[in-house]
Amino acid sequence: MIQFSHVTKTYEDNWKALSDVTCRIHKGEFVFLTGHSGAGKSTLLKMVYMDERPDEDRGGQIMVKFTPDSVYDSKTTKDSSIQQLRRQMGIVFQDFKLLGDRNVFENVALALRIVGTRAKDIRPMVYEALALVGISQKRLSMPYTLSGGEQQRVAIARAMVHNPYLLLADEPTGNLDPDNAKEVFSIFKEINARGTTIVMATHNPDFYLNSPFRRLTLSHGTLLNRDIL
Repeated sequence: MIQFSHVTKTYEDNWKALSDVTCRIHKGEFVFLTGHSGAGKSTLLKMVYMDERPDEDRGGQIMVKFTPDSVYDSKTTKDSSIQQLRRQMGIVFQDFKLLGDRNVFENVALALRIVGTRAKDIRPMVYEALALVGISQKRLSMPYTLSGGEQQRVAIARAMVHNPYLLLADEPTGNLDPDNAKEVFSIFKEINARGTTIVMATHNPDFYLNSPFRRLTLSHGTLLNRDIL
């Protein structure tokens, strides 16, 4: 589903956020992305949804394939096609990014309205997403009335409401207490069990040290457990 081939990303002052990264993530996998702060985890995720692209002079390439007819190549995908790419994935961030002037239902529904979902389909799709994360009873609540764990559940529902092939999560439990973090991780495992591919960046060893899921570890932009393609 996702293939990195010799990807390097250099920012200002010749700082390499990623250096010659090669790896593959298969359809249906749950993969942890680990490493110290500044190791390159967020940059790698941004590469997947093409908010960043590899250094052109290094020849690196990223391929994202959802179906045989839905393939995106970092070398050839035009900026005008990036929204189409992102509509087939969900993204969850550490800081929730909910709209404070809209209730829970509207925060989740907005993701569907933006892509032109038929009005009659929005309500059942939102209800299904809220049920998936166990927060249906809060659908009319405003974000400021929710706990951190509840806000993250809403963010996950928003990411999953259109049934994406892929879910990217950038430190999704970083702002949560241990109990809420465990609950959110359980939601991710359930989503993966339903067939969604998940890539989760995390600092929390309680998740990956006792888990059967594969782990990719970055250190100063270098992937320590390199795949050979």
